[in-house]
Amino acid sequence: MSLLSNFFARKPSLLVVSFPKSGRTWLRVMLDDLGVDAAYTHDGSDHKDLRDITQISADKSRYKRQRILFLTRDPRDTAVSGYFQVNKRHGLEAGPISDCIRSPKHGVEKIALFNLQWFAAATRMRKIALLRYEDVQRDTNDALRSIGKYLGKSFDESQLADVAVSRSFERMQQSEISGELGARYGGRLQPRDPDDPESFKVRKGKVGGYLDYLSTDDVAFCDDVLARLDYWKRLDDAFQRHGMSYSNGRAGVN
Repeated sequence: MSLLSNFFARKPSLLVVSFPKSGRTWLRVMLDDLGVDAAYTHDGSDHKDLRDITQISADKSRYKRQRILFLTRDPRDTAVSGYFQVNKRHGLEAGPISDCIRSPKHGVEKIALFNLQWFAAATRMRKIALLRYEDVQRDTNDALRSIGKYLGKSFDESQLADVAVSRSFERMQQSEISGELGARYGGRLQPRDPDDPESFKVRKGKVGGYLDYLSTDDVAFCDDVLARLDYWKRLDDAFQRHGMSYSNGRAGVN
């Protein structure tokens, strides 16, 4: 049974939707630590499925009765992280990073358009909240507290603080190396090569980390795509209506 089919069968309290490499693993572990009953889907956007955006339905009406949390991340960081997922974990051939970010199956335009599908769909959803990875990084406690409020739950402040500290990026990576995450979640949270940090599921998580990997031309390409799609304005519009823990001061700026 697929994760989505399993969701509809058991009806957990929350469905988290995201493009791959948007920070879902980190959020999932923290929500599990807090006892949140959630299911997770990439809504057909998984890298290994090799779909372009035209093969992913913009009609999200099948989700309209669910309580949705849509998690998003800067498409430039998502694309770079996806490159390592494709090459180091899935073993797919996506060429050099410059090719991968331009790929209709893995690249920045697909990511942006997928996110925009969901920003548009949010206006027709009964219960949806939007959350940025960058805002979870900025104030983890507030993001988790906001999720609790969305679910009608009140987390103990000391519990929030403990989870935020114990699931910091550095500790998450150590948990992957030690095998704790693998024992809890199976092979999907084990390093493919313990000697290659770029093969880890918990890899870097740096906001604006794409600048460490992309050439000037690559960055310009990504920025041109996002400008052509009016991405940051459309993100801000959606988050002003449906966002939680939203700080727009650095949206699109690194």
